[in-house]
Amino acid sequence: MITARPSQHYTLILDGAVRKYHDGREICCDNQKGRAEYHRRIAEMAVRQRGICSLSIGPKGTPTHGLVNPTFEHTKPRRMGGAFRDDRIVDENGVWMNSAACYRCNGQKGSQRL
Repeated sequence: MITARPSQHYTLILDGAVRKYHDGREICCDNQKGRAEYHRRIAEMAVRQRGICSLSIGPKGTPTHGLVNPTFEHTKPRRMGGAFRDDRIVDENGVWMNSAACYRCNGQKGSQRL
């Protein structure tokens, strides 16, 4: 098992599940606690979206379907192997960021911006 080491670039929060960087970004760690936190955040986004896929907006802004196999949809693409990744679901002002999207919809979108 790989143990997270202290760093001058980030601090570990939530009992080692998340790295919090000085610019405010949070990244769920690749460990058991981090993966559990990542999935908890997906579930929380699904609830706040009332089970609607964030990428399923049809004509006139109406949703076309609900969430099927929800995944984490990063509003800002992760780029450069995740160097700019941010797994927060609300910013420091309480504004929603990122969303939950269907596995299929998220795969079709890929890494492009909407």
